[in-house]
Amino acid sequence: MKTRWLHQLLDAHKEIILQQWLESALGLFPEKMGYTTPVAMELSRALEVILSGLGSGESDYKEALDDVTRILAVQSILPSKALSIFLEPKLMLRDIMLKTTVAGTMTQEVQEAFNSRFDLLTLEAFDSYMQHREKIYQLKVEEGRRRMFMALRRAEV
Repeated sequence: MKTRWLHQLLDAHKEIILQQWLESALGLFPEKMGYTTPVAMELSRALEVILSGLGSGESDYKEALDDVTRILAVQSILPSKALSIFLEPKLMLRDIMLKTTVAGTMTQEVQEAFNSRFDLLTLEAFDSYMQHREKIYQLKVEEGRRRMFMALRRAEV
């Protein structure tokens, strides 16, 4: 029942949530990005998969989540700012619920399920984001070692 309720709410407002969520995500980038750029199109696709996964109660959105966090990890954006987009759908849905008075009819159990679903999404995004940032750091360290090795090698010649 808890999953069905969220699924119905997301289905009813999917387009507006996706549009606002994509705008928030694109707003993170330092330069204005159009909706037809490859990054925007990938973000749009991935955010739609994530939103559908949240509504269905399945964890089939992990690959899409990984795609979004990979894009965010290579940007020079503060981690807290980059990951803040994963809080957006929760806030949007709360606003929708308050406007439609659905929030007053929710049981405590449904509210907890709602909150935990989005909290879990944010934590999974954090894990994925950190894996990508660690990989970038590892690549930078390896490149520095290669450069140092090549410089020492040239100095010996």
